[in-house]
Amino acid sequence: TALVFGSVHPQSVNSFFEAAEKLDLRMIAGKVMMDRNAPDYLTDTAESSYVESKALIERWHGKGRLHYAVTPRFAPTSTPEQLTLAGQLLTEYPDLYMQTHISENLKEIEWVKELFPERKGYLDVYDHYQLLGERSVFAHGVHLCDDECARLAETGSAISFCPTSNFFLG
Repeated sequence: TALVFGSVHPQSVNSFFEAAEKLDLRMIAGKVMMDRNAPDYLTDTAESSYVESKALIERWHGKGRLHYAVTPRFAPTSTPEQLTLAGQLLTEYPDLYMQTHISENLKEIEWVKELFPERKGYLDVYDHYQLLGERSVFAHGVHLCDDECARLAETGSAISFCPTSNFFLG
């Protein structure tokens, strides 16, 4: 099983799932949700990401060995509106997965504080938008504080630690 980020383009996820289905692979994947802080050709909108994700969920989630993951790239590239809709998808489809990045480097953590000053920390952004749960997987998690680790454990959320990638973070 692999947990895969598609691009913001729905066809990337359709193509991926079509290939996985032909090979009878168990895969979890999702269309990246990213409506700010990225080049225009790599962004969607809060509404389009919701509508396109919902269509992909209806087409692929639970089809054979395929499962869908709501996939905000990471907090800095999603507006509060988009994160709200990501949480709404998880409420509407409780057996979905959720994947995103968290605390990969210190500059990223500072950026999240600037973008979400009302939240007490990086994980609290995701918690506020109801993105934590037993099917939630957060990539990296290099610089989590003790409270964040405790909250992840409390909600049954997981960290996907990437040792090779993280080795180069400094």
